[in-house]
Amino acid sequence: MKYFYLELAGLICFIISGIFFIVSGILSGDYLSTIGSIIWTFACFLWLIPMLSRRNSQR
Repeated sequence: MKYFYLELAGLICFIISGIFFIVSGILSGDYLSTIGSIIWTFACFLWLIPMLSRRNSQR
């Protein structure tokens, strides 16, 4: 149970850092880092889906 919350906190931090990198890439005009950051953040959201569904199925 405790590991789930640690994994969730880590994943939320990854998503937040991805958002910061997106903003940084936009402000600097670096399109490659912006696209990479969008893909990174999207992948983190995809990672979150099975993690939350696994949690709901254990109830």
